Amino acid sequence: MTNPFFGVKALIFYNRTTGKPVGAFQVISTVEFGREIEPIQLKGGHHNGAHAVEPGEPENSLTATLMEFPNFAFTELDNATKVDTTGEDTTGLVGVITNKSGSSVANATNGIASVALISNKGALLPLGKIVLVAASSTTVDIYLLGDTANGSIPIVNELTLLQAGVTISGAGSTIDIAAHGFTIASGSGVTTFVQGETAIFDVRPANSKTTVITMGDNSDFKTLGCILVQPKSSNKVQRIFDIPKIVTGGLSFASNTREFSEVEITGIPLVDDVTSALYTMTEITASN
Repeated sequence: MTNPFFGVKALIFYNRTTGKPVGAFQVISTVEFGREIEPIQLKGGHHNGAHAVEPGEPENSLTATLMEFPNFAFTELDNATKVDTTGEDTTGLVGVITNKSGSSVANATNGIASVALISNKGALLPLGKIVLVAASSTTVDIYLLGDTANGSIPIVNELTLLQAGVTISGAGSTIDIAAHGFTIASGSGVTTFVQGETAIFDVRPANSKTTVITMGDNSDFKTLGCILVQPKSSNKVQRIFDIPKIVTGGLSFASNTREFSEVEITGIPLVDDVTSALYTMTEITASN
């Protein structure tokens, strides 16, 4: 038996202009390079087969099933933007309250002037968004779009309700939502909510680093180079495959119950403009 392929060690993408790697996958289930050339047959008349065969257009593809979601995959294989912040949320984050519907809830005079972190309670903050819904002219229901600090999402009548009927007294008073680490400051005047109107703000518990990835730009495909690394086998043979030009587009994701999630990425290998290579395989037999 000669030349068996056993295992996959890494899939490395690189910038075609600089040669610099943009990211690597290591937790890999499968990588498959597909290459099919459909034969075009010349047929006619009463014959037992084709008169001639010529090669049709090649169909080249790369499909990889991966079990990790590094940040570069979103930005380099697709068109997402990424913002990292380090050290800004060490005590927790309570964002600025803004009206989502209507204008009566977030109102410095007759509504809610601001929201803030309760000192030293950053660990109690949920992760996600808080939605305040005017239940009456002076009360709000507090809903959560996200997860609580203790990991128990409260479901009341099929809605993620943190607390119902919270009275906003007005005249600059404050109301602590102590179980979830934030406080509400009412406006300077009399509270006059319009029932059903809403306001929203972001919350994040105390953390050392926050990464925000925003997907939305579908303007173009990404063209990269790619290196597939196979591990050294027991007979000391190792291979790498260099795909110098591959077009990627789109990154899906999945979340599975109590198992590591897989993602499948696809690309179309193209013949390189400079080397005229679709891919090159380098194989060595190690001397030790």
